[in-house]
This record gives sequence, C-alpha cells and structure tokens, in this order.
Amino acid sequence: MTQAVLSLGRDLTIVRAAELREALLAKLAEAPSVLALDLAEVSDFDSAGVQLLLATKRTLAEAGARLAIVAASSTVRASLALFGLAGLLEPATGEAS
Repeated sequence: MTQAVLSLGRDLTIVRAAELREALLAKLAEAPSVLALDLAEVSDFDSAGVQLLLATKRTLAEAGARLAIVAASSTVRASLALFGLAGLLEPATGEAS
C-alpha cells in the first residue's frame, strides 16, 4: 500500500482552488493507494474546497484508491457537517470508497 500525504495549508477556498487542484493532481499522478490529507491548519474553507475534496475522492475511487483526511480543523469539521459531509472525516476502513 502506498500512501501520499499532503497538507493543503490555511485556505481551502475558491481563491486557491486552481492551485490546490494542481497540487492534488500531482499527488494523484503518483498513484497512491491512499491519499492522506492534513487539513489541520485550514482556517478558511468554502464550497469550492468542498467540491475539490469530493472531486478528489471520486477520482481516487475510480482508480481503486481512497481519500483519508488524517487531520481536520474545527472550521473544516463544521463546514463538512453543514454540507452533510461529516462522513468524509470518518476513519478509513482500508477499502476504496
């Protein structure tokens, strides 16, 4: 099992979406079986950030890999709960989802 870990910094917003998308695509090109995201430092998170996480999860699933959020700030947790996506924060089971 190969795992790539990526920290996305403090802002996961529309302003940085293109830049973050490129960083995620670079990690996806490494074909990890798990892409672990550290979102502990995220203090600004909007719907573009949510879309980016969902697109990343979908792309990984299509490749038979999975997304794991290994750390999340209270901002990320609250935002995902607001969008009904708190399940993204559940511990990974080892299966592609």
